[in-house]
Amino acid sequence: MAYPVTPTEFEDNLYQPEWFATDFMHTQDGVKEFPKHHCKMTYLKSLSYVKTFNNAVDIGCRDGEYSRYLQDKFSHIFAFDARKRRFFPYNVDMKKVTHFTCGLGDVRETIDMFGGTHNRTNGKHHKVECYPLDAFGITDVSYIKIDVEGFEKKVLMGAEQTILREKPLIVIEQNDVMLEGEADHFSAKKWLEARGYRHVDTCDRGWDYIMMAEG
Repeated sequence: MAYPVTPTEFEDNLYQPEWFATDFMHTQDGVKEFPKHHCKMTYLKSLSYVKTFNNAVDIGCRDGEYSRYLQDKFSHIFAFDARKRRFFPYNVDMKKVTHFTCGLGDVRETIDMFGGTHNRTNGKHHKVECYPLDAFGITDVSYIKIDVEGFEKKVLMGAEQTILREKPLIVIEQNDVMLEGEADHFSAKKWLEARGYRHVDTCDRGWDYIMMAEG
């Protein structure tokens, strides 16, 4: 398959299968067992709404904290992050994942980011190449998780063809980070609802909205 950007290459895949059962992860918060990690809790809460376990897409994958759980049941994971995070191949079996070091949005463009967010007060400024998810031509999509610190609606707009065709379960973060000029914390949730999705559950923190296609 011809992608608009070359998949990321990691020098080593240091993941150990036995780590999965113990919730052992390498993260920015420490290298240890995380039995109650919020990614795990949200993932487990979403499972009862999943209809098929084909491909999953993890947008804003960071160090693979969410992908490590998706890999357990889904056929393949397509993971995206604007930064190449060094712990990703520690937490995920790369034989099950295609990783892209790029941003996702509504159009192909170069965007400004500040660390891992779009909030200008956080992190060091850097330029990121951004693409629509639809440009990657991913099919058989059963599940999409989006955690992109204010860019959620733009990601959805760039994935509209994929979403309407595949009708995947979507887990989308809606916290207090918004783009300049944005006035609604729930604009991504409302965008999905306007296209036949309904809100079926929320993570215990109240940030991750589990959205399911009607019909």
